[in-house]
Amino acid sequence: MLIFPEIDEKQTLSNVKSFFKNDFKKIERLSGYDGVISSPSFDGLPHSTNNQSPDNFFIKHASYAELFKAVVNAINKCTEHHRIILKGYYLDGLKGFQIQQRLVISKSAYYERKNKAELEFADRLLVTTAKLGDENIIDLHTYKK
Repeated sequence: MLIFPEIDEKQTLSNVKSFFKNDFKKIERLSGYDGVISSPSFDGLPHSTNNQSPDNFFIKHASYAELFKAVVNAINKCTEHHRIILKGYYLDGLKGFQIQQRLVISKSAYYERKNKAELEFADRLLVTTAKLGDENIIDLHTYKK
């Protein structure tokens, strides 16, 4: 009897790659302070606020900042070689061969470890974001039926 549902590793790997390609970039952009703080305008003319109060902007920013921090924490909690691969590839923008050289491993060993690193990341991210509340849980796993 399995305690945990069986994971479709191929689809989970695809989900992790898609997360970093699309969602993580958005989280990273929206966690920054660009556009959150602006200088007041004293020209006397009315300005459109797009029905967004400054408080809503800060709440949204804080939420994305927490998610960004959770992703980085999930990477940092991975085992050493997996952390080096994930940080190098997804955070530092290194190419695969550069990480391969850093770890002194073959190309095939690199890709095998990268897959394992991404699967571990999916596990770590689920646990890390679960601490942020139900609305912020990111589960990249696809489960077999």
